[in-house]
Amino acid sequence: MKLPKSDARPKLPLYRDEMERIDSLFDMDTIQGIRNYCIVHFMADCGLRTQEVVHLHYGDLISERNLLQVLDSKGNKNRLVLVPGFLLKAVSRYCSMAGIHDGFLLRSLKENAPITGNTVRQLFGSLKKQSGIDRLHAHLLRHTFATSYLMGGGNMEFLRVFMGHTDYAVTQVYSRMAAEYKMLGADIYRLDDIFFTRGY
Repeated sequence: MKLPKSDARPKLPLYRDEMERIDSLFDMDTIQGIRNYCIVHFMADCGLRTQEVVHLHYGDLISERNLLQVLDSKGNKNRLVLVPGFLLKAVSRYCSMAGIHDGFLLRSLKENAPITGNTVRQLFGSLKKQSGIDRLHAHLLRHTFATSYLMGGGNMEFLRVFMGHTDYAVTQVYSRMAAEYKMLGADIYRLDDIFFTRGY
């Protein structure tokens, strides 16, 4: 019998006011601030895993289509995800400030090298302390994305593709959670309208 992986035990997603509190911690006039903002929102608004964010390349963005190619992800799978306009603008500003035109997208401040998983862990350790949100960790943003997508009326199969899940049972866990939070009127962080206006 195959047991669901850790994605099947999502924690309480982030509320809208909690994401606002996190966003208020970034100095958007510095390269570090805007880079960290992009890291957080690639997870919260695109559903990316830590390693997927770390391995992003400048060429993975298809800005004119609001798309991001996630290549060689978990299980050596590739997928496309939607990217909200506000995040594309932040990424464009970051690239302009940091002089990035190719290669790895999110880079170390000390050297021209990609960020690492440790960079992300340190960032979330700092954000957890500064925001006072005790349950905050990187993977919670991915859970928030999935729950929010379904609460907004998103399609379960689309979510499975966006999340890169092979096992449909893992994705289904979010359906129950989304129904519960919607029933309770929970003000969960809301995704951009792009996720609910694309398609036929």
